[in-house]
Amino acid sequence: MRTILCLSFITCVLSATELRVNRGILPNGMIDDRRLLSELNLHAKQLRDAKDSVKAADLRKQLNRKQCQLTLQMSGDKKLNTAEIAERSRKGVLVVSGLYKCQNCPNWHSGAASGFMLTEDGAFCTSYHVVDNAKNDTLVIMTGDGRVAPVVEVLAADKRTDLAILRANGKGFTPLPVTLNPLDSPIGGKVRVFSHPNRHFYVLSEGIISRKYLDSTRKEGSRRMISITADFAKGSSGAPVFNEYGAVIASVNNTQSTYYDVKKDGTKDNLQMVFKNTVSLEHLRTLIKAK
Repeated sequence: MRTILCLSFITCVLSATELRVNRGILPNGMIDDRRLLSELNLHAKQLRDAKDSVKAADLRKQLNRKQCQLTLQMSGDKKLNTAEIAERSRKGVLVVSGLYKCQNCPNWHSGAASGFMLTEDGAFCTSYHVVDNAKNDTLVIMTGDGRVAPVVEVLAADKRTDLAILRANGKGFTPLPVTLNPLDSPIGGKVRVFSHPNRHFYVLSEGIISRKYLDSTRKEGSRRMISITADFAKGSSGAPVFNEYGAVIASVNNTQSTYYDVKKDGTKDNLQMVFKNTVSLEHLRTLIKAK
């Protein structure tokens, strides 16, 4: 009986206390990737066991929601250097993590994708395909300062553009400024990406906008895309792309590799170029109702 009472007390504490990743985030911006993922996995399991999270299957059923009402944070008119953008935006850059039961061992594991906070009360943006993942049991987010919170609702989503707005439980989050104006993302303009490629957390890269194009390859319909030269890789889906004013102009989406040779058996050889493609936040306008 005594053990049961202790476990019950722990569950109550977990429900009432804010969970944080501490040991994986070190002073001066240093990250211990392995420890961070371990802590994130532990907290995701605690939220699941305390029933503070929503089943990912229920979130997937909400992906048919078309619009929501939000007030977005607008950017300033001062150009920022890379260090300033990193310092101002880090808390609002998210790890979006799916907790799933391993098929090869009895343990639970956590994946890692990217996203960014839109409002103080927990609305955030990531890629549609990050949510539409049947293997996930629950979803959580982690902010740039280590705060962990469960994802509790899909507010609006669009498979065509591969964008989704969700809500994490909590208040006092750090929203990032966004722009829906295509004139704020000119070809040749400098950009920065803050993402988590292949579980390397909070990687900052910079480059330029190399191209804008209409992607007509998806069966759901066309979408406006922005190709950039800033680096990203798997695990970066949904990450913010910043312009020189520190406003998010796009969401990281995919890479396309160009090879010189394709053999008869389909083997590709002589990699020449990798296109890094992002979804223009012009499309976020269709997910947000005008007030």
